[in-house]
Amino acid sequence: MKSILREPLLHFLILGALLFLIYLWVNPPAKSAAPNQIQVSQNDLERMVQLFQKQWQRSPTKEELDGLVSAHLKEEVLYREALAMGLEKDDTIVRRRLAQKMEFLITDVTDPGSVEDKALQAFYEKNAARYRRAAKLTFRQIYFNPAKRGQRIGDEANATLKTLQKTHAGMNVPQDYGDRIMLQPRYSQISTDDIARDFGREFADKLATLTPGSWQGPIQSGFGLHLVFIQRHETTSLLPLADIREQVLNDYLYELRQTRSEELVGKLKARYQISIVPYPLVK
Repeated sequence: MKSILREPLLHFLILGALLFLIYLWVNPPAKSAAPNQIQVSQNDLERMVQLFQKQWQRSPTKEELDGLVSAHLKEEVLYREALAMGLEKDDTIVRRRLAQKMEFLITDVTDPGSVEDKALQAFYEKNAARYRRAAKLTFRQIYFNPAKRGQRIGDEANATLKTLQKTHAGMNVPQDYGDRIMLQPRYSQISTDDIARDFGREFADKLATLTPGSWQGPIQSGFGLHLVFIQRHETTSLLPLADIREQVLNDYLYELRQTRSEELVGKLKARYQISIVPYPLVK
């Protein structure tokens, strides 16, 4: 019995029924209203006034309220005529909007409320890779421009590399090595994320694998080839949970809602007989 009471689908159905009853209580149907009759109720007027106040930070004048009522009547008439003509059928925008409203209801039902510290700690440890400080590098790079050097670029970069290695050169090599580029020749304690922003992710990932203390390369970037001297490499470290608790909590809640939502939608799908016509495989 307790397991049934915990079912999200049961919660969803109960919430839907309650919302429907509340709507009927707030907006009771007019018993004597004819099908072609439109009534602007007191609730309708209050809603219009509240929306106006929220937008303009003041109450509407009599003329402005007349305009709101006129716009409401126009919308209601067009809405009913559209329904009478069946324009809502096979309408992608309408379907998507109704599906979004259902997703909002499901989100409310699947919201876990409070989260236990134990569950949050387990999620943090399982996803530790997300919460690591990026590695930081101090390095010097020499650039070789493919537009300038053409097919010779690889041979010339390797020749320069051999010279640097043979002379045991460090970071303080002359600026006339290589070609000009808008990027800096030296970087101090820059994170791999920032390196990726300037040079590209593959270049940054490659630099993170290099051993400090010697010239290495050539390494490809989106600009061309580079020789690199890593002077210092600070490895990644896990950020303390206490420092990023809000971020971890948001990630945890997002994934939990996604999982529960998919489970609930799966149970709702089970209520239908679904058939899909064969279609060609997409290459």
